[in-house]
Formats: sequence, C-alpha cells, structure tokens
Amino acid sequence: MTYHSVIRFDRYSRSAGVVRPSTVAVAEGCRYLAASWREARPVVQVVFQLRFLAGAAVAAPQAVLTRPGSLLVGAFAWLCATWFVYLLNGLSDQVEDRRNGSLRPLASGTLPVGVARRTAVALAGLALLSAAAVSARLAGLVALMLTLGWLYSAGPRPQKGNMAGFVLVVASGGVVTYLAGAAAADGPVRSELMVLMVAMSLWMALAGTTKDLSDVDGDRVAGRRTLPVLLGDGAARRLMAVLVAVAGGVLLAGALLLAPVLVLPAVVLAFGAAGVVGCLLLGAGATGRRRQRRPYRLFMVSQYAVHLSVLGIFPG
Repeated sequence: MTYHSVIRFDRYSRSAGVVRPSTVAVAEGCRYLAASWREARPVVQVVFQLRFLAGAAVAAPQAVLTRPGSLLVGAFAWLCATWFVYLLNGLSDQVEDRRNGSLRPLASGTLPVGVARRTAVALAGLALLSAAAVSARLAGLVALMLTLGWLYSAGPRPQKGNMAGFVLVVASGGVVTYLAGAAAADGPVRSELMVLMVAMSLWMALAGTTKDLSDVDGDRVAGRRTLPVLLGDGAARRLMAVLVAVAGGVLLAGALLLAPVLVLPAVVLAFGAAGVVGCLLLGAGATGRRRQRRPYRLFMVSQYAVHLSVLGIFPG
C-alpha cells in the first residue's frame, strides 16, 4: 500500500471528517422511507388515523384512559396497513401518474420501484404483528384491510379500474377502519358507530370520485373507466354532485333518526357537501390540475372537520 493510497480521500470523505459507508446507507434509507411516506399521501394517512380514533372514541369513550397502550399500538398497526395500501397503489399507478404529470416519488423516479416493494412488504408484516399484539379481532381486520388494498390495486382485475369496484372497495375500507378503532378500544358496535361508519364510508366512496376529475388523461391511457372518462367532464360533474348530496345526507338522516349525538358532525358534513356540490357545478370545463382538484380538496377538508368534531364530542 502506497503513502498516497493511505492519505487520499475516498468518496465518503468530507472536510469535517470521513463519513462511513454505513452512515451513507442509513441516510439513504431514511431518504427512501420519507419518499415512501410522501408516496402514501400523508394527508390521506392522517384522515385514516382520524377515522380509526373516531371509531375507538365512539365505541368506547373512556378507552384513551383505560386502554392507552392498545390504542397506540393499534393506531400504529393501522398506519402501517394504510401506508401499505397506498404505497401499493402508487406502484400500480405509475403509468397514470406520469401521464397526469404527478410529482409523486415513484412517478418522478426519486423512489426506486424495488425499494418501494420491499417497504410495502415490511409494512404489511409490521401491521399484522402489531395488530396481533393487541387482539385477534384487530389482526383479522388488518388482514382484511391489506386484502382490500391488494384487490383495489393489484388483484387479477384491479377494482380501481371500474366505478362499481371502486365504490365497493373504498366503502369497505372505510367500514373496516372504524371497526378497527372499536377493536383496539375493545368497544361494542353501537348505533352511533354504525351511523358514523356507514355514512362516512359512503362519503369516501361516492364523494371521493371527485379525485378523478384531474386524472382523465392518465386514466384513459390505463383503461380505467372512471366517471369523467365515461361521461365527459360536464355530465360527470352533475352525477358527482348528486352522489355527494346523497352521501352528505346519509349522516344527517342517521343522526336525526338514530344517533342525535352526531347532529353536529352531520351539520358540518352537510355544509361540506354543499360546498363540494357548488365547486362541481360551477367549475364545469375547468382547466389546469389545481382548479380541477378543488372539489376533491374540499371533500378532504370536510372529512377532517367531521372527524375532529366527532372527537370533540367523544374526547375520551
């Protein structure tokens, strides 16, 4: 070994000292983990956590005091499950996302496909193990959620490609999420929880179709039969407005007839539904991805508002 080979800087060197290859690997792993989190749409992940917590709070209002450990581990298990679902969806949506100009990590190439696949497998394993530490009931619901995610994005006939499959799988994912919260809290499925989970799962499935307004080009290339692809922008918006009104009215009707304690969240959702309907009907022919996504953004804001109001009523 020569003198020069001993003193020269290698590719891991810095002016402040030598950075070991293991440090670089850790930094790269953290960077990829953050990218996989962005791919899973953090704003959606937070909503899933709110649904989970709302299910726990309505089923067992004192669970945060009596079962804090189970709720924490259960929420982590559910986070891993929904993260898996959306990461798998990103892996299956690369053609559409690139055509639609998406800047998500997989579409832009900042998250390698192989890394995303390994991360998804790890997340599924973590979800099942964590849920099993809480209860068999929660583990079964986690397994069901993972299956729904696979059916939606990667099954023999991915259900994301047709309207009926989209509505069925998305609504089922909503119902399972509220039930998972109740399972983590070890609470019963009472009428209040039934009204909340049915109404808000319909809101997810019906009002959630507004996300398709900005993705027509990519969906058409991928052969997906969404409402805007099948009907065109104007007719799709009118039908979506009807679906949104129906979904928003279910919670109000359920609160008035079966669960008066949910009247405040129902009124919040009614105002949100009115706003989404207005955006849909007044935005016909909108160009530009940002304007096309306004109904969907308002749909998401409404979900946040409803679940925060529920947690305010059932604070534990």
